[in-house]
Amino acid sequence: MRISLKWLSNYVDVAEFFNKPEELDRLLTSVGLEVESVENQAEAFKNIVVGKIVEKGQHPDADKLSVCMVDIGAKESQQIICGASNHKQGDHVVVALPGANLPGDFSIKKSKIRGVESHGMLCSLSELGFADSSEGIIILPQEAPVGKAYTEYAMLNDVVYDISITPNRPDCLSHIGVAREVSAVLGRPLNLPVVEFSKVKGKTENLAIVELISNDQCLRYCGRGITGVKVGPSPEWLRQAVESVGMNSINNIVDITNYVMLETGQPLHVFDANEIGGKKIIIDQSKNGETFTTLDGTELKLTGHELMIRDGQRPVALAGIVGGLNSGVTEKTSTIFLEAAHFTTQAVRKTARKFKIDTESGFRFARGTDPEAVVRVMNRACQLIEQVAGGEVCETYIDHYPHPVALPKIEISMTYLQERLGYEPSESDFKMWLERLEMKVLNQKGDVFMVEPPFFRPDIESDVDLVEEYARLNGYDKIPESFPELVHAPTDHYRSFVEHHTVCEALKAEGYLQALNYNFLGSEFQKEFLGDSATALSSAGLTGDVKEAVSILNPLSDETNSMRVSLLATLFKNLIHNYRHGNESGRLFEEGFVFQRSLRGEKTEYNQYQRVGLMAWGQAVELWSQSESRPVVFDVKGAVEGMMARLGASNFQWRSVTSENVPSFVHPGQVSHLYFQGKAVGFIGSLHPSLRKEYKIRHEVALGEFDVAALMNGYPRKPKLQEISKYPAVERDIAFVVPDTLAVIDILKEIKKIVGSTLVSVKVFDIYRGKGVETGYSSMAFRMLYSDSKKTLGEEDLSVIQDKIIHGLHKKLGLSVR
Repeated sequence: MRISLKWLSNYVDVAEFFNKPEELDRLLTSVGLEVESVENQAEAFKNIVVGKIVEKGQHPDADKLSVCMVDIGAKESQQIICGASNHKQGDHVVVALPGANLPGDFSIKKSKIRGVESHGMLCSLSELGFADSSEGIIILPQEAPVGKAYTEYAMLNDVVYDISITPNRPDCLSHIGVAREVSAVLGRPLNLPVVEFSKVKGKTENLAIVELISNDQCLRYCGRGITGVKVGPSPEWLRQAVESVGMNSINNIVDITNYVMLETGQPLHVFDANEIGGKKIIIDQSKNGETFTTLDGTELKLTGHELMIRDGQRPVALAGIVGGLNSGVTEKTSTIFLEAAHFTTQAVRKTARKFKIDTESGFRFARGTDPEAVVRVMNRACQLIEQVAGGEVCETYIDHYPHPVALPKIEISMTYLQERLGYEPSESDFKMWLERLEMKVLNQKGDVFMVEPPFFRPDIESDVDLVEEYARLNGYDKIPESFPELVHAPTDHYRSFVEHHTVCEALKAEGYLQALNYNFLGSEFQKEFLGDSATALSSAGLTGDVKEAVSILNPLSDETNSMRVSLLATLFKNLIHNYRHGNESGRLFEEGFVFQRSLRGEKTEYNQYQRVGLMAWGQAVELWSQSESRPVVFDVKGAVEGMMARLGASNFQWRSVTSENVPSFVHPGQVSHLYFQGKAVGFIGSLHPSLRKEYKIRHEVALGEFDVAALMNGYPRKPKLQEISKYPAVERDIAFVVPDTLAVIDILKEIKKIVGSTLVSVKVFDIYRGKGVETGYSSMAFRMLYSDSKKTLGEEDLSVIQDKIIHGLHKKLGLSVR
């Protein structure tokens, strides 16, 4: 936000800062209005003068360049090369001579352009720093005196501050808003303009009848007519004011609306009253499929969700953002309808973002405006239009305000203020700052105040906001230094961090990379991936009902319009992205939150749950010596078991799953639940073949998701110490023919039961389907590691154990050795 010191001086006494502009810089920054730059125009525009083009010719070696002889009031005219096309012989222009320094550290020097000397530059608004972009150079009025310093001609004895206004302070997006801050800090009176008209005549209702339909998005709509206006160039004071802060001068009517917006922060819009079809103004939603052409000629296709200003025949403005081409003010306009309104921030922000339209008015409405200032600002604009464009202001005006905005009532005590500040505040100072900030003390009981903030401060909502106001105005330097208390007992925050860190480090140690995803996800993708898996996930101790996903009210896009109910949905998106970019194997995990809503009677509750999810695809290492590789699901299983070991959790087990408890996105024959402390805490499985086919994933995909809170129950656990056998461990392998209907976990459990404590570990290391193996069966090879704490196991001992396994599995599960 560019603030002119000269303009600011209309509302508060700032005379001393013209000679010491850096002092105001420090003052504003100290109260939270960060000054990014200070531009002293008198210094900035040295060696820039008014010139006159006395001769214009074509550059001999460049079609788009012209060679101009420019009279600058000296004995000889200067030759200057110009690339613009909007000038002609006789035009008065702004000339930057050698030695001038333009914004952006651009120094003007004598130079040769395509072999022709140039002794300066003809300037545009953007080159002088008055606008972000501009077409053509500045053409001055014919009466502009040749040779006069441009700072004297344009009265640029001003200081312009570029202030970074934070989103919570929309009241400071104006000169009066900044003047309020200066007035409050320095204790000087605030001088607001007095609004009065020389005469009034006629009724606004004769020009247009207003119908406010979407009163949930337009909380207040006002309008006033002015007849007999004469549209033309702005007077010098008005043109200089709007240009000093970076806006282009258009005409006297448009410049007044911009001037008042920059003065008060309230955007305005002007319609040519004779172009209002049916003499109606309707504030309503757009119609799906209709088109709207903006003032700059851009055609927009509307979807039925945009707030529009319509006349009796067509849309005439995108509410709060930009006007339409068919109702704008032109030189032929003689009667105008001035609009002032209070649109909701959501309505304007959503539409502006959708069409990528960035305007000064849209920016202010998206931050928030003062609903109580609407009529006052509208009348201020009418006053100035009457002064610069003539005409008569209508005696009546229209004001639709069906549901007035209520102000919050905030209770705060001096005790609370002291607790938050860290020092004892002065009650008299507190009252003084409230008064200077135009806040009302409704009543006081002891040290408790009931405070009502003004409408132009939407950021003041609770007692802590009043603490902030006292702290910044009284001075942050008044807050005493203090050392934080050292608390030795672990806090909930610390425990949460330890849990998160422990789980993540465990999975990183297993060779998995950590994914960091947003909590937002497209609802359609989430439904497509998870399907109707709520019951199945619930049986695994998890939530995941997509029907109860939390929707985002104002999503950035359809791909982020709901909160995720499972980490696997976002991890699957990561897999798709990687796979499409050539990464045909990968190991990812994510530890984060999922979100679910639920109904408790008539009340909707919103909950979040901490989860860890894993996703693996392809072979992590391609071994040239291996013709067969183990299933990826065992890789995930091993990682989970490694994580459990890191957590000191030994009493867990894998259990097979019945068909009705298999999530729809998981292969029905390759899924297992993890049980810990007697209850299900998650699952692992292989991705359903239909999803692999749909997304053209050739390699096997395995996944798993677990409840972190359940896994961490009882953590940190005392480690169980077990004596290490001094006798060597021995490996032995057995291959069985296994029916596809039998879960591997059941075989592993049975082997452990048969062997007992001599068995150190057992795992599947090979699965074969093909020649020599009957259809519906697999050859599954198991590798057992044996060790005895009392002796070295001999061949005879091992044969006995192996025979026990063979006979036990045949008797219990009907398996035979291959």
